[in-house]
Formats: sequence, structure tokens, C-alpha cells
Amino acid sequence: MHISDFRYHRPATLDEAVQLLNDSTDGVLLAGGTDLLVDLKQGKRSHQDVISLTRLPELESIDVVGNSLVIGAMVTHNQLVHSATIREHCNAISEAAESIATEQIRNAATVGGNLCTAASCADTAPILIALGAAVEIVNKQGSRTLPLSEFFVDHRTTALARGDVLSAIVVPLPPPGVGAAYEKFGLRQAANISVASVAVTVHVQEERVAAARFVMGAVAPTPKISPRAYSLVKGQTVADLLSSRALTEEVGAAVAADAEPIDDLRGTAQFRREIVAVLARRSLAKALSRAMGSGGVMP
Repeated sequence: MHISDFRYHRPATLDEAVQLLNDSTDGVLLAGGTDLLVDLKQGKRSHQDVISLTRLPELESIDVVGNSLVIGAMVTHNQLVHSATIREHCNAISEAAESIATEQIRNAATVGGNLCTAASCADTAPILIALGAAVEIVNKQGSRTLPLSEFFVDHRTTALARGDVLSAIVVPLPPPGVGAAYEKFGLRQAANISVASVAVTVHVQEERVAAARFVMGAVAPTPKISPRAYSLVKGQTVADLLSSRALTEEVGAAVAADAEPIDDLRGTAQFRREIVAVLARRSLAKALSRAMGSGGVMP
């Protein structure tokens, strides 16, 4: 196997990258390359133009801007893992990133690439959706912001149009009383691909759940929000949710009922439903504990 010939571009500005993408009939953006280069080598894809984003430092920053955490699309997963800013404000993002692949892959793979690949088993998408993240998209006409929950159209299909570049992910800073957690299950301890995953955020006020979001991964064509689980936990006391096995099992069953799993080599649909129920209970317990001890910082 070999990579077919293509023109390699390394623009110095984001505007130049957008222009190159628009000028090409089948141009593709190159971020970390951990998916694209493999697909090119295996002949699954071919492009006349490959446009690298590796000379664009404005896409590599992690900043707090106003009431939001702004993560550049070219930030690597290991940058998410080790960033003091991420750990201070949204450590659950670091935890999700740390569960991805291996140290070597995390050093190259980017959060923007992970989202744009749009694999149903992607690990960053569920926690970012649970946190209410949005994506910034740039094109020749300017820029727009889209909720991440609306970014995924189908398995490996996003809302990006021709000429669009995902430039950043914007995560609202959590108010006091918010906790978040991410749990996944894979078939091995290292470099595992999610068989199922669940991210949970909860907002606790006066020791009751005022708001919550359950987001599943690898059990539907796109990351899936569970409305049934939210309906069950809203208004419940933290004490009841942490102590009542029957209640948490009901929540887990609600998440599983909202899943749309398939049978594949990594597990049957029924197995995924059972796993996602367990992961939901674990994530909920962890998120609740963190919300009660957060003091305004999402541990």
C-alpha cells in the first residue's frame, strides 16, 4: 500500500487555508493526521490537495475568554490532558482526552480532528456536548457558531459545508454547583476504542438537581442525548440519587432506552445497552459528588 500523489499545502494564515480549500475541487484539511494519513495509505480516500493546518498557532491555544473556555481546533489530546487551564475549569475534558488511544497518538491527534472525523465512538464529543460546547466555523463569508450537539449529522458526517474550517471549540465556564464526569468501556485497558461511553453534567442547587445532561457515545450514529434520564433526575435530591440503588438503576435503564446501538465486532446491541446503563450510573455518581464539592470549579 502507498499514498497516491497529491499536492501538499502548508498555509501561514487561516484565511489562506480557507482560500486553498475553496480553490480545490477535493481539498482536505490535515490536522494531526492520525486518521487521514491512514485512510490515504489504505486507499480509502484520495485527494488532489492536502492542506496542513500545522503553521497556524492561533488554532493551538487554550484560553479563557469572558465566561468561556476557548480551545483551538489544533490543540492535541495530550495538551487537553496536561493543560492547567483545562484542569482548573473543566477537568472532565482532560479525563476524556486521557482515555484516547496511546501517548504517541495523543501527542499528534487534535480535538478538532477528533470532532470532524465524527466517528460515533469519538471520546471528546460526549463530554463537550454535555458541557454545552459550541464550535466556531470559518469560511469565505466569515464565521459562525454552532452548538456541538447540532454539529454531527450522521456517523462520520458533520454539518461542515464545502470550504468550512472548524477553528475552535467554545465551552461555557461552569457556574457554582456544576459537576461533570465521563466513563467509557473498551475491550482492553490500553489504546481501546469505546464500545460505549457516557458523559454526565449536573447542576445542583440547594442539594437538588436543577439541570442535567446525559450524552452517550458509540451507541448511536452520533453522540446521543438522553431526555429520559434528564426527566428522571431533575428535581431529585443528591442524597436520594447517591443512596437509592433502585433510583439509579432506573436512570441507567432510561439512558439505555434512549440508545440506538448496533451489533458489530466489539459488541452486540444488547451488550451495549447493558454497558451504557452501568456507565450512566457511574458517571452520575461521580458528577454529583463533584458538583457538591465544586465551589464553582468543575473538578
